[in-house]
Amino acid sequence: MNLLITGASSALASRLVSLLLESGNFTFRLLENRSPARMDACETVSGNLNDPDSLDRACQKMDGVLHLAALTHSRNDAEYFRVNLEGTQNLINSCKRNAVRRFIYISSAAGSRDGGAYGLSKLESEELIHKSGLQWIILRPSEVYGPQMEEGIGKLIKWVISLKFIPVVGDGSYCMSPVYIDDVVEAMAQVVMNPSLKNQTLNLCGPEKIPFVEVIDQLSKYFKVRRYKIFVPIWVAKLVVALASLFRLGSFTPDQIPRLLCKKDQDISQTSTLISYFPRKLEEGLRDYL
Repeated sequence: MNLLITGASSALASRLVSLLLESGNFTFRLLENRSPARMDACETVSGNLNDPDSLDRACQKMDGVLHLAALTHSRNDAEYFRVNLEGTQNLINSCKRNAVRRFIYISSAAGSRDGGAYGLSKLESEELIHKSGLQWIILRPSEVYGPQMEEGIGKLIKWVISLKFIPVVGDGSYCMSPVYIDDVVEAMAQVVMNPSLKNQTLNLCGPEKIPFVEVIDQLSKYFKVRRYKIFVPIWVAKLVVALASLFRLGSFTPDQIPRLLCKKDQDISQTSTLISYFPRKLEEGLRDYL
């Protein structure tokens, strides 16, 4: 099977390619944009989700597409929709023009109308895929952690290791579902290797739904440190992030708070029915990671 991978420079993509190459049943073409995406035994092509001609070249003679590429942090809400939404539509169009039938889309558990511009751009991209006429699979990872994963749980781990006081937006009752990177990659590989699986949306979350404050407690216990929580009212957190984004202080973006607080579908029962999916708990993943 010939598979085009967008977002091929990501940790998820590199681990997935290494795993699938062992089967001997796949050849890969990697779409390289800003970040290098070169891997042994893989063809690399330059392209851009907003350049239909480059997508047409990338899709030639492909059997399927694994679409990981996305803009995840931007101070400009419109950029999320230009890259994530319009880019996905451009890729769908190129698949149709080049008779590429299978489309596997890596979305997000934060894909929501309440998840800020990023979350909305991912949700509306899913809606485009539903109507595409292609044989599609949508995968929705939650908070992925592990080697090379610097955001989300990875950043929280660094805070717990290095900071005495941990900021908590609101009351911290919103739940996370941490999932180890190897469990996500294994699930993705199963989906890619099962062409009969189509027109399904699968949540790739961890087996636990843990309030944010309890995630801090679990990490503190694991690292044998005592940490104190600083509870920040939601309106204050939104104001601080908005001002920091406006004045380009740090890596803050306006959608960070709604992305964190939005309600997420973290039910993995359907996923575990359709594929062999038994992700490890947070403590087990931390042992494997650290």
